[in-house]
Amino acid sequence: MLAVLSPIIATSVPGICDASRPLLAISSCLLGRPVRYDGAHKLDALVAEVLGNQVDWFAICPEVEIGLGVPRPPIHLVGEADQLRAVRVADAGLDVSSRLRGFARQQVEQLTGVSGYIFKSRSPSCGLDDVTWTDSSGRSAGVASGLYAAVIRERLPALPVIDERAFRDVETRERFLRAVFALHEQRGGRG
Repeated sequence: MLAVLSPIIATSVPGICDASRPLLAISSCLLGRPVRYDGAHKLDALVAEVLGNQVDWFAICPEVEIGLGVPRPPIHLVGEADQLRAVRVADAGLDVSSRLRGFARQQVEQLTGVSGYIFKSRSPSCGLDDVTWTDSSGRSAGVASGLYAAVIRERLPALPVIDERAFRDVETRERFLRAVFALHEQRGGRG
């Protein structure tokens, strides 16, 4: 547990990362950081336990990075399948869609050095393909990707990605880790 709560290695600190290990981006809340809308975290001990000393990582919470506080009113996805927006649950007037997508576009350059990304499932910003969205009348209309994760996947299609729920499945986790180490080796042991 101590390794999970210790400072997270950041790509912006030169010389800290061990180039012999892959570098992963991980949703901050999964590493025990209290960044969620309710001020809590979603520490996933399996992520840290399995990764242990095999990789370096850095934490990212796009909602915090775009200036949403902790705690904060929750956001959710609304709209039509091809034009989803992230808005505050209690006040649809607060639309953070362009900020989340813009932050993702900014992150792409920094993420070109990582060998994989572990996202938080069901998050309106980080969910990979399991975020419930509602139509304009408030009815559940389907599932989609979180806005930040969708941009990252679109801009970095070769980057291995997974969420913590899929990470629990041994076969899926092993495929992800093989892809991470293969990308790391392809880059000559960097990232």
